Amino acid sequence: MTADKEDENSDDLNSQTHVRIISTMDRRPSGKEIHGITHPGLFLVRAKVLEDNLSADEWIGKDDPRIGPLSPVRKKDISSDAQSLLLAAVKESISMDEGVHLSFYNRAQPITLKMHSYQLLPGIGKSSAQLWVQKRGSTGWHDLKGVSDAIGQDSISLLAQRYVQEMDDPMQSPRLIDLVVRAGV
Repeated sequence: MTADKEDENSDDLNSQTHVRIISTMDRRPSGKEIHGITHPGLFLVRAKVLEDNLSADEWIGKDDPRIGPLSPVRKKDISSDAQSLLLAAVKESISMDEGVHLSFYNRAQPITLKMHSYQLLPGIGKSSAQLWVQKRGSTGWHDLKGVSDAIGQDSISLLAQRYVQEMDDPMQSPRLIDLVVRAGV
């Protein structure tokens, strides 16, 4: 990894406020480590456990004295238990900062003549995307519950599934996690 990339990762993690612990595991040769996801940027991270009173499913401050410095980790390198809990953790983060994610639904535009931004969401085709644009109207939605009610699907789940897909395959383009979540980070 280049020094520029390391500095970029460090800056990204410095701007995070919380970590959702999704698993704790033993480290070799000794000690424990957490795997988690940050808020608001949804970065997958790990950190050494300094005090053994942490549990999975807990949100802690990024600078909590019970953990060491955060470092990035790839999705494929987190435990299978953590991977199974990742979608729920992403949904929680979306719910904590709804306005950022609502902006996707309110500002989504055509990407090309044949594809709309809504079609980046899992299972959404051209006809659904066109219908959603009509339902959105010129005023947009005021909250994610309103989006869900209008489109007949769980708007938080759709975004969370897409974000997790992008964590799994960093080469996906365009990347909503970068355009929506990390744009201001």
